[in-house]
Amino acid sequence: MGLLAERGVRARVFNANASSLLGEIPVESSLPQVWVERPDEAQRARRLIDEFLRAPAGAESRKCPNCSEDNPASFDLCWSCGAGLEGC
Repeated sequence: MGLLAERGVRARVFNANASSLLGEIPVESSLPQVWVERPDEAQRARRLIDEFLRAPAGAESRKCPNCSEDNPASFDLCWSCGAGLEGC
């Protein structure tokens, strides 16, 4: 949700707490779901999520172009100053 919000995609999570009902309802009904508020942004949201999931865990750090602070490769914004890390 945070990733989508940072990119200006408004979405909601449904069934976030439904796992406690597992066994009482079908598995498919108890899994969390991300619903994009505007249908025209669904494809973009899927692309952002897919890119995030493909990012290698433990990859090299990214140096912030604004403050030179090291950030994990998965960060899109600098943890120190909040500057964007795209292209770093």
